[in-house]
Amino acid sequence: MQYATTRGDGFEGEDVTENIKTIKSIPSEISYKKPIEIRGEIYLPKQEFERINNERDENGEKIFANPRNAAAGSIKLKDAQIVASRKLNSIFYSVGLFNDPQIKTQYELLDFLHKQGLNVVESGFVTGIVSIANQCEIWEHSRYNLDYEIDGLVIKVNDFQLQQKLGFTSKSPKWAIAYKFKAEEVETQLLDVDFQVGRTGAVTPVARLKPVSISGSKVSNATLHNEDEIKRLDLRISDYVTIIKSGEIIPKIIDVNIKKRESGSKEIEFPKTCPICETLLKREGVISYCNNINCPAQIQRRIQHFASREAVDIDGLGEAVVKQLIEHGQINKVQDIYHINFDEFQQYERQGLKSAENLKNAIEHSKTQKFHKILFGFGIRYVGAKISKILSSHFKSIDEIINADYDDLVEIEEIGEKIAQSVYEFFRNENNLLMIKALQDAGIQMISENIKTEDILKGAKFIITGTLEKHSRNEIKEMIEQNGGKVISAVSKNLNYIIVGDNPGSKLNKAKKIESIKIINESKFLQMIGKIK
Repeated sequence: MQYATTRGDGFEGEDVTENIKTIKSIPSEISYKKPIEIRGEIYLPKQEFERINNERDENGEKIFANPRNAAAGSIKLKDAQIVASRKLNSIFYSVGLFNDPQIKTQYELLDFLHKQGLNVVESGFVTGIVSIANQCEIWEHSRYNLDYEIDGLVIKVNDFQLQQKLGFTSKSPKWAIAYKFKAEEVETQLLDVDFQVGRTGAVTPVARLKPVSISGSKVSNATLHNEDEIKRLDLRISDYVTIIKSGEIIPKIIDVNIKKRESGSKEIEFPKTCPICETLLKREGVISYCNNINCPAQIQRRIQHFASREAVDIDGLGEAVVKQLIEHGQINKVQDIYHINFDEFQQYERQGLKSAENLKNAIEHSKTQKFHKILFGFGIRYVGAKISKILSSHFKSIDEIINADYDDLVEIEEIGEKIAQSVYEFFRNENNLLMIKALQDAGIQMISENIKTEDILKGAKFIITGTLEKHSRNEIKEMIEQNGGKVISAVSKNLNYIIVGDNPGSKLNKAKKIESIKIINESKFLQMIGKIK
C-alpha cells in the first residue's frame, strides 16, 4: 500500500495512510503488482462501538452518536495509536484506477479483490425484477446479523461494458440504483423544545427527548425545522412522539400520539425575539432570523464555520477551543483568530505548549487557503461551496466582488436573484468590510486561483471523459477555466470539445453523433492552450 486518502470532496481528500496501516484487515501488500486504486469503507464494528462508548461514558467523556461518525472521526485522528486501539475494520466494493481486461464484470472484480486478501462487500448475483425485490426483502431483516450498520442495498449492472454504455447523470451512475430500507420508528416522550441560533442567524427549534435507542444509537434530540412544522404536528410539551432517523442519520419527529396526550399539556410558543441577544426576529419564508451580526451565538458558530475543514481549514479550532477562546476574551469576531495570544492559550485547561504550537501553525497555514474557501468561510447566506467557487471563478479578487452591483451578480450563470441580493447586501455591511480589511492586514490573500491568464478558450464548452495520462480531470478543468472556457456535464449541440482519455464513458458515443463537437485527446488540448508544442 502506497497511500490512503479519504473521499473528501471527490477531488481532494485527506492523507490517512498511517492510520489505515493500523487496520489489521487491510494487507500492506497484495499479489497484484500493477497500479491500482481500491475503494471501500472503514467501519467500526457494532460490539466495538458499544465498548468504546461504555468506556467514554465511564470516563465522563462525550459518547459517539453512531458507529459511522465514530469511524469517520477515528480515521482522521493525529495519533495512530488511538486509531489502532479502536479496532476499525474495512470493506471494499470498487476500484478507481485499474486496467485489467480479464476483469469484465462487477462480480469478477469482487472475487479478484477477495483473492488479494481484502474484505469485500456482501453481494449476490440476481436476474430480473422479482429476484431483486426478493433480495431487498431478505436483507430488510438480515441486515441486523451484520457487524456493521447498513441502510439499504445497491443494485448494479454486472457487465462493465454495459455500465459504460449506460453512463452517468451529472450526479450518479445510470447503471446502479440504491434501495433504502424503511427507517426504524420508535416512540418516546418530548421533554422540552430549545431554540438554537445558527451562524446565519436562523433560529431552529430542537426537540429534547427522553433518550431512546434507534438504528444503533441513542437519541435524545431531534430537529423540528421551523415554526410551521411545530404547528403541522400540533406538538406540545410532554407529548409522546414517533421518531425516525431520516436517511438513517438525522432524528426526526414524524407523528404525535394524541391518545396519550396529557390534559392541560403546554403548547409550544415560537419566540418573537432572539433567545440569545433578544433582537426582534425577522421571518423570511418559513425561517425566522436574528439579524444582529454581533449576536454571541452567531459569533461562535461563525468562527467555527470559518475555521472548518470546508472553509479555511484550521485544524484544532473546533467547537470546544472556540468556546474557550471566547470565554477568555481572546476572540469575539472572525479576524481575532489571527491575533491569539498563544502564551496565554497554552495555560488553558486541556491545552499546553504542543497544542498551542499546532494551532499557531494551522492558523498560519490558513492564510494560504484558496479564495473560494475563504469566501465560503464568510458564511454568506445562501452561498455554499459551489456558489463560492462560481464567484471566485468570475471575479479576480475580493475587491471586484465588493465593487460588483446587484446586476453584475445576477447575470452570472447559476446565481439567482436571492443569492445575488444576499451577496450584494453582505458586501454593503460595514462590519463585514471591516472583517475583510482585518483579514487582509493579517496576510490573507483574497485573489482568485482561477484568474483567466488568457482568453484562448473564451466561451468554449468542454466535457472530459476517460482516464487522462498527464493530468487529473480537476487539473484540466482548472486549465479550461483559467483560459476562458467552461466544463459542462451533458453532451448537447452547445458542446464544443470533448477531451478523451483511456476507457471513455458513453458521452463519447453521444458526441460522435453531433458533427459540430470536436473530439480531442489530452495532448491536443495542451497544445491549444500553449502548454506543449
